[in-house]
Amino acid sequence: GQSFLMDALLSDKPLTICNGPAGTGKTLLAVACGLEQAMNKGIYKGVLVCRPNVMMDEDIGFLPGTEQEKISPLLRGVYDNLEVLLGNKDDTKESVKDKINELFQRGYISAESIAYLRGRSIPRTYIIIDECQNATPNQILSIVTRASEGSKIVLLGDINQIDNIRLDSRNNGLVYAIEKMKGSDICEITSFTESECTRSALAKEAARRMKK
Repeated sequence: GQSFLMDALLSDKPLTICNGPAGTGKTLLAVACGLEQAMNKGIYKGVLVCRPNVMMDEDIGFLPGTEQEKISPLLRGVYDNLEVLLGNKDDTKESVKDKINELFQRGYISAESIAYLRGRSIPRTYIIIDECQNATPNQILSIVTRASEGSKIVLLGDINQIDNIRLDSRNNGLVYAIEKMKGSDICEITSFTESECTRSALAKEAARRMKK
């Protein structure tokens, strides 16, 4: 599954969709492939990571701090993956944090709420939308239509981990995107099974036994 996803993430097709349980490496591979193509190959000017936990139709202004401070708790998983990608056994926690901050400061990677994607045109950017099962079909449509020529959109999620009480396994944005883009020549669709979980034996067993 990781091999198929990696091929899709590195392809020149502008849309990749992946459904799979937690712990299969979806976000890790997406971030790694995005940075490879932005930093080393210059195909994209940077990687933009978003999550739909903050709804496109809602305001995040009630949260304290700057836009980055407001959304950073939602993107903790991305930071965890960057720690895996950039750190080694001899690094201190502070040195790894410095490496991550440098990527953000140099513009190789950025994070935004999907609330700020509406009305924008985003050129030459590798756009990762994580946890798509918590987005509505309308939100996914709005996000995908934001991509300009030269950009790539990666939709990741797990239809068995829906936190949005207004959605279920049949009407969420991830399923909508898979159904509507199936058979498209400019889209790659991949999936994982519970047996491909690499996080831990517990994560694999929980994904198998506790899925909704």
